[in-house]
Amino acid sequence: MQQLIQLIEKEKLGNQPAKQYTLIIDDKQVVHGALFVIKTTKKTFKLMIPAPFHEAVLKEQVTINTLIKHPQVMLLA
Repeated sequence: MQQLIQLIEKEKLGNQPAKQYTLIIDDKQVVHGALFVIKTTKKTFKLMIPAPFHEAVLKEQVTINTLIKHPQVMLLA
């Protein structure tokens, strides 16, 4: 996560909206959260916010800074 924060600060991406995401839905149509894709010049990062916390994030236009500082966010390898 520290590498992601450093790249975002270096490339000044923090105030950009996190537009690229998908909902995580199982075969029984249960939503388990949202998966956000953050692209930097060097690497692509995947951040997941579990349900029900993803609903509040998706109601407003979330920035990358807000997303990485969310208490429930998980960085996926």
